[in-house]
Amino acid sequence: MPHHVTTSFGALQGAPADGGVTAYLGVPYAAAPIGSRRFQLPQPPQRWDGVRPAQQNGFSPLQGGPTPGRVVADLSCPAQDEDCLNLNIWTPAPDPQARLPVLVWIYGGAFVTGSNSVPAYNGARLAARGVVVVGLNYRLGVLGWLRCPSIGASGNQGLADQRAALAWVQQEIAAFGGDPVNVTVFGESAGAASIAMHLAAGETSGFRRAILQSGSYNLAASVDEADDAAARVLDHLGVTPQDLVSLPPAALIEAQDVATPRSAGVFYRPVTDGDLVPEDPAAKLTQGVDVPVICGTNRHEMGFFWGRDERFDEVSDQFLTAMVGRWSNHPVEVIETYRRARRVSQEPTDIRSLAVAIGSDWTFRAASMALAGWQSTGAGSHAYRFDWESPLFDGLVGAAHVLEVPFVFSTYAHPTVASFTGTKLRPDQAAALSEEVAAAWVGFARSGDPGWPRYNLQARPTRVFGGSTTILNGPNRIELDLWDPRDLHR
Repeated sequence: MPHHVTTSFGALQGAPADGGVTAYLGVPYAAAPIGSRRFQLPQPPQRWDGVRPAQQNGFSPLQGGPTPGRVVADLSCPAQDEDCLNLNIWTPAPDPQARLPVLVWIYGGAFVTGSNSVPAYNGARLAARGVVVVGLNYRLGVLGWLRCPSIGASGNQGLADQRAALAWVQQEIAAFGGDPVNVTVFGESAGAASIAMHLAAGETSGFRRAILQSGSYNLAASVDEADDAAARVLDHLGVTPQDLVSLPPAALIEAQDVATPRSAGVFYRPVTDGDLVPEDPAAKLTQGVDVPVICGTNRHEMGFFWGRDERFDEVSDQFLTAMVGRWSNHPVEVIETYRRARRVSQEPTDIRSLAVAIGSDWTFRAASMALAGWQSTGAGSHAYRFDWESPLFDGLVGAAHVLEVPFVFSTYAHPTVASFTGTKLRPDQAAALSEEVAAAWVGFARSGDPGWPRYNLQARPTRVFGGSTTILNGPNRIELDLWDPRDLHR
């Protein structure tokens, strides 16, 4: 069987994939952002003659050195290049008459790592449930998020790439059996934060629903922060902005790693420039957006970053107080409130557990649940918490950041993530959990109903995955209410 699909730009030849679906890999949705286009907004791809092979992954975006969490899961990205603006598409029915729901994946990686070809993001098994799955690439780090207006770099190149990919999906996905009127965008961490920026900007023509996993509106940079990152890069290289267009890409990545290392913070992210991103995303989102959403986080998010960090093996009171003091003017009150609330809920109250809980809430969950609350009075929202715990490092990792992703894609047993997910220890339970999560995501994409009650600010019903309870009303309400949703800026 040829597995041919014809798009507006030319014909593609796919290949069989797991679950009886067909994969179309490395499909260009924009022209290569090279040469004079390096920092520009994405341009349409060129047409091709004949049938283009689409049986191998395209290039991953260029990216820097290892990042936090690399010892927990292998999310590495081979075959990197500037020519990275491509899609992977998995479909159970490459037939224009199929009109299947579409799920478009935006990966995380702190805006500096990631790729649609990461094995854990393979969409074949998810597509086998009767949906078309699309994984998009977008520019990362200095190439995707450097702000330098004098050379046309808005600071939101990566966000513009995502919009271009979604526009391509609207135009072309019917040929793959997808319904352009029923597109759900889903993303994790930086991917979820990107979705929040699209929602805040009102740029939702490319999707009907959204699933935000462990990321929200607070992961954005001000213009001043973005300008500071650009100055660091330029100072390190000793060049003018115009030189950035012609420098070898390896020189830019080296400058990114040295001048703006990941260990020193998140230097690259959406910029609140008032153009592609509102100056105050939270203010826009409090008004509600006409897009139903699922919002959620993992119970021990910071375990992904701290699970093997010796500084957190024995956290002192002084360390915890100083850490919380960066986020609150009343760190002692915050710590004591968490300690009391966790005693009532019979959760650990040692200093390390408190650090993980407070850090996870401030960085991820508080903003996520704020967005769920704002959306609850309009188009509607659903909330979840992921409680399945990784066995890594004697359980220090816990229900960490990223851990839910392989369960969504049903790739939890892949060798790159199997130790992280703990599949070998609990294979039957892992399979059942993946069935629950994947079915919920597909159900939401199909009809807007993931299978549990809509969120409301009174009861705050929350679906718990991987825990002993299916639905909890207002879990960790006391702790979350400590945080002002408008004061969670990273």
